Amino acid sequence: VLIAFTGVYMKDGAVVASKGMLVGFTPMVWLVVFVQAAGGLIVAVVVKYADSVLKVFAASFSIVASCIVSVFLFDFRPNLQFCFGTVFVCASIVMYSRPDRIRRKRRPALPTKRNANGTLDGGVSH
Repeated sequence: VLIAFTGVYMKDGAVVASKGMLVGFTPMVWLVVFVQAAGGLIVAVVVKYADSVLKVFAASFSIVASCIVSVFLFDFRPNLQFCFGTVFVCASIVMYSRPDRIRRKRRPALPTKRNANGTLDGGVSH
């Protein structure tokens, strides 16, 4: 923060001194500030009540959703690499959200219990 304030005063010190720090903030700029702040709070809630892997999936999904919206609103044309990335993101979300399969408990390959005479169950002695 100190470096940012130093840069502002070095570049626009006279304007900031005469008109204030928030000169030039339009309603669109305030909207962007509030959206970014809300996004930060949402990330904090997700990390607190979920795990970090879920946060990464949510961020990846939001990138894909933003791309889809940008295609219709801004005439964005994604390239082949972006399309492959989108497929991988969607596949990882599906694989992560699938329920775990029930795994059978396997017997250990080596004996782990000692007999009364001090040898392991399998006849191996130390």
